[in-house]
Amino acid sequence: MKIAIASGKGGTGKTTVATNLARLAADQGYHAVYVDCDVEAPNGHLFLRPEITETIAVTVSVPDIDASRCSNCGACARFCQYHALLCLPEEVLLFPELCHSCGGCRLVCPKQAVDEIDRPIGQCQTGRCGQLDFVSGCLNRAS
Repeated sequence: MKIAIASGKGGTGKTTVATNLARLAADQGYHAVYVDCDVEAPNGHLFLRPEITETIAVTVSVPDIDASRCSNCGACARFCQYHALLCLPEEVLLFPELCHSCGGCRLVCPKQAVDEIDRPIGQCQTGRCGQLDFVSGCLNRAS
């Protein structure tokens, strides 16, 4: 059985209900996993206080322009629907927060000057709280 506690409004008690249901199920011998999907403000750890056993960085691919190969033709910037690239006469500027990681800029570059690098956007943690498995994700805060 899978139970999801979801709502659009903050302060309604979603975390309180979800953590208590998960703890109760685990305490009664069921294999239970608490998954905190509120990546902007996860709070399940405050109630459960799990022992975190693994933290994994979550990344997305963004373009990396090799200036020595780039001819500033603008093909990459014309392709990008999200305006993550701006081709100036002397350089190509990247706005990584606008990039949707489609890889199209790399495909259309006639000089093969676009590679991809990983940009960290958050982390995923796993752990345990007694018999309860715990999973939580958290996005990095905007700077």
